[in-house]
Amino acid sequence: MPSFIHERVRIVDLKLPPEIDAALAREARRAHKPKSALLRRALEAYLEELADARAVGAARSQGGKPIPWAEVKRRHGLAG
Repeated sequence: MPSFIHERVRIVDLKLPPEIDAALAREARRAHKPKSALLRRALEAYLEELADARAVGAARSQGGKPIPWAEVKRRHGLAG
């Protein structure tokens, strides 16, 4: 997973409802990681998914056809 984290970071103010903050705090304790690390990871995953969805939309708008997952695996030697 590519990382958007570099030597320099920017601080972002994020307001969360109490129930989401509590759930985040619980998961951070379980993972032994700071809440900020979990939020960074979640945002990276979301942004990657968004980019993928946009790429699919662009391909479809240009007449691209979906390829079945089994075919993708076969083409890349992952079928087994």
